[in-house]
Amino acid sequence: MGLQDVISRNSRGQSRDVEDKKTKREVLSINEPATKAKLIITPLDTHRREVFGAYPSGDSILTESVDEYIGIYRKEELCLKITPDFDHPAISVVFPMSMQDPDLFKAFLVGAQSLHDWRRDPFHVNRSHEMLKLQNEAILSLRKRLTGSEAHLDDSILIAITHLMVADLCRRDLPSLKAHLKGARQIMAIRPGGLSDSPAHLSIRAIVTMVEFYIALGQYLQLSPDDSSAIPKKQIKFLQHPFPPEICNDIAKLPVGLAEVALTGHLSVRCIKLLASVASWASLVDVTSDASEQAQSSRDRYCRLFAEPRECSRNALMLLLDLRRSGLPPGIETVICFGLATAVRHVSGENRTTIFDTASLTYLTKSVKAIDNPSVAESEVIIWISLIVTWRTQSNKPVSKANELLDYTLDSFPASRTWKKVAVICRKFWWFERFHSDWEQCWSHAITRRQQRSSNGNPHVIRGRESSVFSPLPGLLSRRESSAVEPG
Repeated sequence: MGLQDVISRNSRGQSRDVEDKKTKREVLSINEPATKAKLIITPLDTHRREVFGAYPSGDSILTESVDEYIGIYRKEELCLKITPDFDHPAISVVFPMSMQDPDLFKAFLVGAQSLHDWRRDPFHVNRSHEMLKLQNEAILSLRKRLTGSEAHLDDSILIAITHLMVADLCRRDLPSLKAHLKGARQIMAIRPGGLSDSPAHLSIRAIVTMVEFYIALGQYLQLSPDDSSAIPKKQIKFLQHPFPPEICNDIAKLPVGLAEVALTGHLSVRCIKLLASVASWASLVDVTSDASEQAQSSRDRYCRLFAEPRECSRNALMLLLDLRRSGLPPGIETVICFGLATAVRHVSGENRTTIFDTASLTYLTKSVKAIDNPSVAESEVIIWISLIVTWRTQSNKPVSKANELLDYTLDSFPASRTWKKVAVICRKFWWFERFHSDWEQCWSHAITRRQQRSSNGNPHVIRGRESSVFSPLPGLLSRRESSAVEPG
């Protein structure tokens, strides 16, 4: 949605001319079929016509931008290939609320029109007199509403701020983005009990979290300066045995593969709690699971999958940033957090490969290679993460950086070279049967690449790692014989 350009505008300056040409080609390819496409009737059409009928500007381009805004969210994944179409919480919850308030409706139009303009020319966002006037009206309306005695309880105000943040992203206006984010946080902080788990509040949490995620990612990848006011620093604490009961309860919620790593004491308290939070929504991903069937409604399920995976990704990036701020070297916790964030991060239906994707995969691969003599449990985590990340980042086309990660894993860990052993390892983590064939196919492609490298006389096998796969697992020696990691 343009957030990548907000944070990385300086790093991408050198390639601006190349991207301008590419953007123009993309615009042509977008506009040609768009002129012929029939407008799809949406659940918002009736109310939208009434709103636009009373709106003084009467500018037809605004209706086009709203239709496109809806179309973008129709194609968006919530998490792991779950695309609810018109049931997307942004369309079913956020947009109707945005249109029901005449004052705050202007903020909705500002966000929609800014995104519409950015998609056609990312480097020259519409700064026309009409657009500036609309933006000023939206901000004035928001300020007026904020003067109310119970403004902090008004969900529409928070939703309006999220639309203004979309406009900030499209204009690559990082100071305004952080200012709006700060305001949204302050409103949520003074609410009694904060935001609830209602569909509206889950949707607000998801959008605010997405902004925080990319700001944290940009800072971690050093595409923007470290700003503790935007991403506050939090304490990192590691525990030794015996663990307190609260941590034991969190570990009990984890799949056995992650529980084994947690019991080594190599994961911080924040990381353990982060993984425990994943366990609360992971069952909703698999549509055949009992938890999915017993959900109160599909809307509740979609709203949770809109918010909770993004919150986990955001928390993972914030933890990574604090690990670096604390001067701690990369370890298995870095691999887990990066892998989790990459696997469940926000991905649009277009699934573009961005500077964030490339840099993230580079850092993840570097972190995996930095782990000397990984234990059995750590080796299994690396095998699982490598497969999931490679599969997740190549939905549309191969990504060389992701291939490099899985290829390195195959060369380094013998247990990763047969699908039977890989499947046993992956079942020790979060396993979704609906992706079984996809994961096996992804692994098969990696094996084919390895065979081709071997036939060319350049296998790149890192022999020093093979013996380290069997290094003792502290405190869990009795489990070594039953581990899935064994000589290949």
